[in-house]
Amino acid sequence: MKMLDVKGLNVSFALDSSSINICSDVSFSLAQGKVLGLIGESGSGKTITCKAILDLLPENAEVEAQEISFKGQNLLGLDQKEFDAMRGTAMAMIFQDPVGSFNPVKTIGWHFLHAGKRRNLKQYGRGKIFEDAEAALKEVEIANPGEALKKYPHQLSGGMLQRCLIALVLFLKPSLIVADEPTTNLDNLVERQIVDIFDKLRKKIDASFIFITHDMTIAEQISDEIAVMYAGQIVEHGNTEDIIDNPHHPYTRALINTARELESDVDVLTEIPGDITSGLGVHDKCRFGPRCPLYSAKCDRPIELRHIEKHGQVRCIEAERVGGNV
Repeated sequence: MKMLDVKGLNVSFALDSSSINICSDVSFSLAQGKVLGLIGESGSGKTITCKAILDLLPENAEVEAQEISFKGQNLLGLDQKEFDAMRGTAMAMIFQDPVGSFNPVKTIGWHFLHAGKRRNLKQYGRGKIFEDAEAALKEVEIANPGEALKKYPHQLSGGMLQRCLIALVLFLKPSLIVADEPTTNLDNLVERQIVDIFDKLRKKIDASFIFITHDMTIAEQISDEIAVMYAGQIVEHGNTEDIIDNPHHPYTRALINTARELESDVDVLTEIPGDITSGLGVHDKCRFGPRCPLYSAKCDRPIELRHIEKHGQVRCIEAERVGGNV
């Protein structure tokens, strides 16, 4: 069963007298119980894509799509009240900064009580809500959940607060969870612990996940599929093993090479020349062209996402060459 189906998503932001395109022709689907790793460097459009799907972008955002459906229901046809009722219950997002997700003058327990209203748990009373809250906190390996519920956000470390946020989302029992770089600004040990928690949860609960990250190593560990984004477009999408073992896009290969260099602790990392801004808003040619070692005049035309047999989808005319198939 398809949990999420996105076709032809475009996102632009209105400026004073013009608009700038951020995401272009984004299409992917996500099956029930699966994890999609959405990977790319900062500015690639990962978060904006997911916020567009969940209707969380500011008013100056212009969102167009052929289709955005959730469990077969067309989200584009919902009014604001219907969408608001669905977001936070059927669909939820874990943001990068857990501090900004909590009211600083309210306890962690208060946040679960407030979330209980969205789950229509008022009829069960505080006892049932706190019982479910403690169970959710145990799922994220908080040793003393009862004490955690009494704490204010500022009394908890960043890693502990991120665990509480994950637990709060689990408490809501959504079918789709978007995790937006949930390990950002955490030290290496805590980062590994949070990733391990997600890895265990995805095998235990029946929700579908979109896990946004810039770290190919994390995506490899936690994802069933990987979609690589560059300058607002998906440039490669397929099963995790296929992408990692034999990338067919130069950008994907560069990300994997960097991840392997980090693992081997080399003195100097191989950099991708230039920066991502050179491809933003480009429609008439390959967006990665200015940074690509395989660039040629053939790349100066719109490049479509196409299927590669026994691999997945790739947005590159040299895909077979990159993948070693020619």
